[in-house]
Amino acid sequence: MLLFGARCSNVPRNCLGATGLRYFNVKSTPRLGFPCAYSEEETRKILNKLNEEDVEQLYKYNISKFRLKKIEGWRKKFGTFMSLDQVLELDGFGITVLRKFYDSIVKNPEDVEAAAQKVVKKDVKFTTPIFPVNIIPKIQSCVSLYVGLDYVTWARFKLSKDEPTVLTGWNSFQINDRKLHVSELIRNVTQINQLIPEADVYVVENPAVAQAVAMGSATQTNINVQKSQLIAMIMLMLSNRVPDSSEIVPNVYFFKQYASARLFGIYVGNERVSADGVVRSLMERQIGPNEESVENVQSKVVIPSGLKVVYEENDNAEREFLGQSMLLGLSFLRLCVFKCEDSLKIFRR
Repeated sequence: MLLFGARCSNVPRNCLGATGLRYFNVKSTPRLGFPCAYSEEETRKILNKLNEEDVEQLYKYNISKFRLKKIEGWRKKFGTFMSLDQVLELDGFGITVLRKFYDSIVKNPEDVEAAAQKVVKKDVKFTTPIFPVNIIPKIQSCVSLYVGLDYVTWARFKLSKDEPTVLTGWNSFQINDRKLHVSELIRNVTQINQLIPEADVYVVENPAVAQAVAMGSATQTNINVQKSQLIAMIMLMLSNRVPDSSEIVPNVYFFKQYASARLFGIYVGNERVSADGVVRSLMERQIGPNEESVENVQSKVVIPSGLKVVYEENDNAEREFLGQSMLLGLSFLRLCVFKCEDSLKIFRR
């Protein structure tokens, strides 16, 4: 509650802290377990930072840009945070996340910087098997696959030194039945293998463990198993494409689950949301070779007009799968091949 002037005189001093005409509740809430964690002085410091600093300033603390946007939106709509636990009303904030954020504010700047340096050294594993650094200069093309229950989609990228990456292929294959016999699966996979273009490396998102979502759900179990079988068969066929003389071995990689969704900001709560908005944004932001530094240019993507038409001509469901396959490939390239620092920072926090 916002309190002003004389009305504050009856409020115990250990419950409120003032900044100008604003009064904050600095009495810690048992819901978060903060009474033993933060003193009144520390609570005032947290609230002042939370309310006064802009998003860029807050980003130096232990919090993601996605959550900072939530804080920024709340402040624009409602104004000032009056207590520590009020942030829990925002999507994406739980007790653990909030405690880490507040702890990083309470620490001295030297401690925050030292912790940040330790985090930067953290080696995040994005692929299985681990993607070897020595083959990076040899990669000139990449195909990323997104496997769903109804579609298998793929995107092919051409890599050129000192130039933006070009999307050269974008296609899909529809799975007509979610309960296929193994023989039908093999027939479908054989067709898919013939359609997927050649590339130096192939990437698919690491599949979730095949299990039923509810006890006794035999149908769902069968669907999950079929998806895992489909991924395994496709990647096995693609791995056999490697010629004996190839220096890129292995050529098949399983990418960290949900990493592409996190990188492009479409992972909300515990769910992946639609990629359509991000894809359309990438279509609009085309870039020429000399518009940015060489280090950044290669991580950009050029989408030819013909492939934009392919995307638009499909229905919503198929567009979603196409979009996910493209974002998967771009994420793999930015994190594992180009090693873009801005992208890596998201996973080091």
